[in-house]
Amino acid sequence: MPPMVRSVLLACCPVTARERQEEIIFVEVTFAHAIAGIATDNRSGAAQIAVRAADILMRRASMGEAASPDGFRQEVFATGWALIQTQPAMAPLVNLVNTVMWKMEQRETPQGLRQAITEAVEQFKRQLRHHALRVAEGSLALISDGTTLVTLSNSTTVQHALLHAQRAGRRFSVICAESRPACEGRETASILAAHGIPVKLVVDAAAIEAVSRADLVMVGADLLNGAGLVNKVGTYALSLAAKAASVPLYTLCSSEKFLPPGYPMPDQREWSASEIWDDIPAGVVVHNHYFDLTPLQRIEGIVTEQGVLPTAAIEAWLAATKLHPTLAAHALMRVENHEHDETHAQHSVISVSKSKTNN
Repeated sequence: MPPMVRSVLLACCPVTARERQEEIIFVEVTFAHAIAGIATDNRSGAAQIAVRAADILMRRASMGEAASPDGFRQEVFATGWALIQTQPAMAPLVNLVNTVMWKMEQRETPQGLRQAITEAVEQFKRQLRHHALRVAEGSLALISDGTTLVTLSNSTTVQHALLHAQRAGRRFSVICAESRPACEGRETASILAAHGIPVKLVVDAAAIEAVSRADLVMVGADLLNGAGLVNKVGTYALSLAAKAASVPLYTLCSSEKFLPPGYPMPDQREWSASEIWDDIPAGVVVHNHYFDLTPLQRIEGIVTEQGVLPTAAIEAWLAATKLHPTLAAHALMRVENHEHDETHAQHSVISVSKSKTNN
């Protein structure tokens, strides 16, 4: 891999040094640019990212040249793992790779493996489209004439649901948080306004107060598991405001966004501080996290392809998903490597402190 392309991948994918050597080094230059493009995308929602990742895996399968079935699977998994690391907070990427890995278990020839991946990817993309429609239908009961709702970010699932409600004859208005630092809430506001839906864009802090004047908070989802909902930063604050104002908060979350049991909750990725402040003064530390975690008890209901479900019903659904052993092993290794690196860093700090004390 050319040094420039490899450096882009290493900079974009938040993995440990050991994982970089073991995984990303095997991603061919053909796919490195596309994967790096996903890694630097700070505007698209999880569903949009998943479709692009699915297309990359399909292309990867068509070019596989491994001498053995196991070698072919390893090549495909290396690409899939790199895709997961680009946006670790987006569960559809984990589910995409998990689906492909299980499908490949059923075939033992290069042609059969390619066909298996094509079938898995096409099925995954069809499910994304079908489930988005079902979620939109399920959310219709939440929106009445005269409803004012608050949302944030650039969730295509939320957009589809609101446009579906409009086509069904509902008349409502939307307050949308701008969603710094990328301000992708503007895209949602623009799309809704272009379709004639009354929409007001507000700064993120003002969205908290706006909840008290709304009937409903509706957000998308990047990941959901037993710990809660991972979504655009600001979602948790909206949930607190909703609780204080006795306004229900719903997340539109198809099953592709459920994190399989056994896959650890990903770490927060630190994005560039320059997105917040171009010229940071000395002594100021800027944290730029794109996601936050909202506990399930803060959520009134989860709108899935099977309708609006209480949070208690999600546990059984999550338990039905089986994580592929290869994916489980790599996820566990990543956690262990991260813990090792943190321990090493702490020991280094302690050593430096002792050295200064002794001096």
